[in-house]
Amino acid sequence: MSFVQKLLFFLLLLTALLDADKLIDTKIENAALEKYGSFAKNRFVAIDKDLLTKLQSVSDIKKLNTVNTWVNFIHYKSDKQLYGVSDYWATLYEFIGKNAGDCEDYTIAKYYILKELGIDPKRMKFAYVIYKDRRGRKISHMVLAYFKVAKPRSKDDILILGNNNRLVLPASKRPDLIKVIKMINGDTGPKSKKWKKLEANMKRKKL
Repeated sequence: MSFVQKLLFFLLLLTALLDADKLIDTKIENAALEKYGSFAKNRFVAIDKDLLTKLQSVSDIKKLNTVNTWVNFIHYKSDKQLYGVSDYWATLYEFIGKNAGDCEDYTIAKYYILKELGIDPKRMKFAYVIYKDRRGRKISHMVLAYFKVAKPRSKDDILILGNNNRLVLPASKRPDLIKVIKMINGDTGPKSKKWKKLEANMKRKKL
C-alpha cells in the first residue's frame, strides 16, 4: 500500500470514528430513509443543519427556545399506540423517525440535542410532575427542566421545556404544573433501569 493509499485509509477511518460520536450522521439518515421514508431522513438532516450546526454559537437561551419549538412540532402519540406497552422511553432516533411520541420522548429528544449543542447536562433534569389540563384533570407528565443557576433557589431559576406549552417559561409561570414528584438525570446521578436501557439504545442509535 502506497503512502497516499495509507493516508486516504487513515482519513476514511478518522471520518468514520468522528461520525460514530456525532448525534446525527449520514448512516442514521440513510437508515431512517430505508426504514421510514424520505420525510424521516429529512427530519434528521434538518436537526443536523438547522439545529446542531446553526445554533453552535448562539446563547444558551436561544438554544433552549429553538430546540423546544422544533421538537414540539413532532406529533403526540401514546406508548400504547406506538409500541403496544404502557410505558416506553424511546430514543431520539425512534421518536424522530416515527415523527411521534409521548411526553418522555419529547423530553429525551430535547435533552440529547441540547447536550450535543454544549448545554451542561448538570443543568438539565427529567422532571416528573403532575399536570393539570384545561378540564382540570390531573395527569402524570414529564418535562425537561433547565437550571439557570447551578443551585436553584426558587422556581424563577428553573426553566420548563414541555410539549403542552410551546414557550420556555420559568416554573413560577407554569401554574398548570401543580406538583414536582422528582427530578432525575442519569448522566449526573444514579442510573435507573430505564435510563441504562435508554443510554444503551442511544449508543447503538436504535431506530
